[in-house]
Amino acid sequence: MSPASDAAYSRPWRLMIALLVVIGWVGALGMVFALLFLETRLDNPLRLLRTWLVASFAPALAAWLLERAFAATVTVERAVLAVLRRDQRIEVPCEAVARLEPWRVPIPGAGLGLVLGSGRRLAVELRVADPVALVDAMVAAGAAPTLRDDLRSPAAVYGRTRGAPRRWWRLLLQFPVFALVPALPVFRLHQWIAFGGTFGEYYTYGLQAYLLAFAMQWWTFTIHLVLYATVLRTLAELVVLAAAWLAPARTAAARRVVERAYWFLYVAGVPAFLVRLAVLTS
Repeated sequence: MSPASDAAYSRPWRLMIALLVVIGWVGALGMVFALLFLETRLDNPLRLLRTWLVASFAPALAAWLLERAFAATVTVERAVLAVLRRDQRIEVPCEAVARLEPWRVPIPGAGLGLVLGSGRRLAVELRVADPVALVDAMVAAGAAPTLRDDLRSPAAVYGRTRGAPRRWWRLLLQFPVFALVPALPVFRLHQWIAFGGTFGEYYTYGLQAYLLAFAMQWWTFTIHLVLYATVLRTLAELVVLAAAWLAPARTAAARRVVERAYWFLYVAGVPAFLVRLAVLTS
C-alpha cells in the first residue's frame, strides 16, 4: 500500500494544532465582519497587514509548522500497520486493531485514533488523506471487517471528502500571484489620478516611494483575497457537512459541486470587482 497518512501526533498536540487552525479561521472571519459592519481603521494598509498577521496568519503558520514537525508516513505491509515519523516508528499488527475512533471534528483534517484489542489506545492519532483506503488495506491484511463500520459517522464521511492539504505553491498562486490581477490595474489607475501618469509617483518622490506604494496595494489585495476565500470556504464546508449529515451517500458528489462553485466564485470575483471599479470611475 502507498503512503496513506501525512501526520501522526498525540491527542494533546492534535488538539493544539486544531485550536490554532480555528483561531486563524475565526480571526479571518472576524476581520471580514469588522470590515463590513464596524467602524475600523482597517482601510489603512499597514494596520490591515498588522491585524491580519496577528489575528489569522500567525496562528495558521504555527499550525502548519507543527503539522510539518509531526509529518509521518503510514503503510500497511505484511499484515502490519507501520507509522514512520522522523523521531519514531510504531508497528501494530492489523489484526490487533479492534476499533477506530474517527475525529468528531475533522480539524486539522480527516483523522482517527486506533483502539487495540486490549482496550489500549495507540499512542498517536493519524491524520490521513483517505481513511477508507487505509482501513481497506488493514482489513485486507487481517483486521476485522467491522472497522469499516466505524467510518460511517457523519464526521468521518465529511472528513473523507476533504482530501490532502493544499501545497504551499498553490497557496502562493491563489493569493499573492492572483492578487496581481487587480493590484496592477488599480495601482496604475491610482498613479494616473494622483500623479498624472503610470510612473508619476516615481518621478515625484523616487523609486522607494513608488515601490512601497505598489507593495501596499499588492498586500492589501492579497489579504482581501484571503478573507474572501475564507468566507467562500466556510460556506462550502458547511454545505458539505450538511450533506454528510442528511445524505451521506451523496457527500462526495456534493463536494465536487461545491468545489467547482467555490473556484468559479473566487476567480470570477476579481473581474467583477474590476468591472464595478471601471463603472464607478468612468
